[in-house]
Amino acid sequence: MEHFNGSDHPPVYHGACSPRGEIGSSGDDSSWELDPSLAREEVRTLAGGLPRMFALVQGVEEDGEEIIAKVVAYGLALPCGTAATVGVADGFGRWRSAHSAASRLRAGLVWLGDDR
Repeated sequence: MEHFNGSDHPPVYHGACSPRGEIGSSGDDSSWELDPSLAREEVRTLAGGLPRMFALVQGVEEDGEEIIAKVVAYGLALPCGTAATVGVADGFGRWRSAHSAASRLRAGLVWLGDDR
């Protein structure tokens, strides 16, 4: 039986994850390089702010007595207001906001890192 991958086209590899370490399709290293003089504040200005990390936490009842908190996902709130999450057990998501993710997953929102 022939292997079918859903496409008649061969796979395309990009960047450092390429089997031969090629950059792009031509193999030349013409990728954009970060200017080391770029400071945190300049990056913040370019991106419109910095992402904020958060965790989504649910309470799980143990033995009918004690409620234990369990992290169900970690996420980034992006400067544009949207959020992305990665589940601890499975899956990932893209949301309108961190609060929307917490609401849809019936979880509490806990901000991680520095308060700004």
